Amino acid sequence: MQRKVYLFFFLLFSLVFIVGCNTEAGTDDVDLDGQETTGIDEENDEDEKQEKVEEPETAKQPENAEQHIQDENETGEKTTTTPDENKTDPDRNLGDYEVFLGGEMTETDEFIIIKGATNILPGSRVIGQVTVGEKDEEEYFQDTTELVQDDGTFYMEIPHHDLKKETKVEVMFHFDGHQDNEMIRHYGDRGQELVGPYVYKHQGKVGGGSPQNIFQMAKVETSFVPGEDKAVRQFKEPDWYPIPEDMGDPRVWIEVEEINNGENYFYLHGRSNLLEGSILSGKYSGKSDNVSVKPDGSFDMVFEYEYDEDASFVIEFDPAHWGQWNIIKETYGAKGQKLVGDLVVQNKYNDNQTIIKEERLESTEINVPDNVELTIDGAEVMMLVPDNLLFDFDKYELREESKDLLTEIGETLQSFDKVKEIEVSGHTDSNGDEKYNLDLSQKRADEVKAFLTELGNLAEKSINTVGYGEAKPIASNDNETGQAKNRRVEIIINLR
Repeated sequence: MQRKVYLFFFLLFSLVFIVGCNTEAGTDDVDLDGQETTGIDEENDEDEKQEKVEEPETAKQPENAEQHIQDENETGEKTTTTPDENKTDPDRNLGDYEVFLGGEMTETDEFIIIKGATNILPGSRVIGQVTVGEKDEEEYFQDTTELVQDDGTFYMEIPHHDLKKETKVEVMFHFDGHQDNEMIRHYGDRGQELVGPYVYKHQGKVGGGSPQNIFQMAKVETSFVPGEDKAVRQFKEPDWYPIPEDMGDPRVWIEVEEINNGENYFYLHGRSNLLEGSILSGKYSGKSDNVSVKPDGSFDMVFEYEYDEDASFVIEFDPAHWGQWNIIKETYGAKGQKLVGDLVVQNKYNDNQTIIKEERLESTEINVPDNVELTIDGAEVMMLVPDNLLFDFDKYELREESKDLLTEIGETLQSFDKVKEIEVSGHTDSNGDEKYNLDLSQKRADEVKAFLTELGNLAEKSINTVGYGEAKPIASNDNETGQAKNRRVEIIINLR
């Protein structure tokens, strides 16, 4: 009897012990109704948290994302009404390999100020550079380095100069200098992961033309000539031709698309199937210019104006030129021995071969009316017309006396044989309501287009309109002089 009692208590104790152990184990392993887990699950959670901390913020959008809205005008054509190239495109996340660089340059008495926006990773170093004069012969050079902020913006102040000459302002992101390891891992040690219209190849400052010393960089640039009115400029996205299917073929072709002249210079714009970075030498009537081929095979040369009816423009590509990169020499031969085609010329003194393209002087002289400002930038010709020559205050109907001026501009537009597109853009100062200014600028651009399309041959050309309102000033809005410059219509001829 006593033995049975002991056995009963032993079994009862064992049952209680087993149930207790199972209950405790269940609270450790089960993750129901929001209870925390322990052991291996806690380690997994810690690993996931750590991964989230180390992951780059590729999905973060800059606060100043571009708003791009398109409306349809009465003819059914789409006209952009609220564009702003200075703001980051919302479709491009921070850290995208397809990089974006934008912003605005403002001139003051003491500084050239750059307010930029980009989708390059925060913490990346961007370089701002101001130059006057040709490369290696600069009359003025200053640069600065700043870091991209968390929202994709950056701010630079570069000391001004006292020269009244054309001033080039550039913003660059490259790897021929210091970048943090995170940026090098992401974009490559030579920027080889960078893609998009802002990307160029360039040679490092030290090391020659070997493949290890050819970098990729993102770059934008603009220019101005200092004057009484302080300049404001926007950085634009480069506009390229489609890449030639035969780019890099030893059967080289070179075409001169346009030769224009202003009062002081000839502007030659051409295309080729030469590799990016190939050096071209140009000559005209004792004047010369050396340029590098751009990513799409195009090139632009500038010569001091001198009329000589017997002179020709001569463009030469010499693979043996001391500055050609290794890849250029390998593709075309170090002495040009791989070159073929009807442009090949044999050097009379040695075995070298070069490419020579000769173009007779058939320049289009661009005449514009008084008080209309003319600028030529490669394949882009722009006429800037102050609004008071076209419209009464706060109106968009053309003044009667403005029609003679537009007729003269129309005759100039008709003189271009290879016009691809004409853009008429309206601009205002910053006074008044922003939306009202935007609408007024669009109506003024449409009014100018309507008049131009009535002028015979221009009806066959593609003319687009856009109203920018106050978004693209070219001078300070802090004074009446600057405001007057900002109230304008721009007529841009695209020769690409």
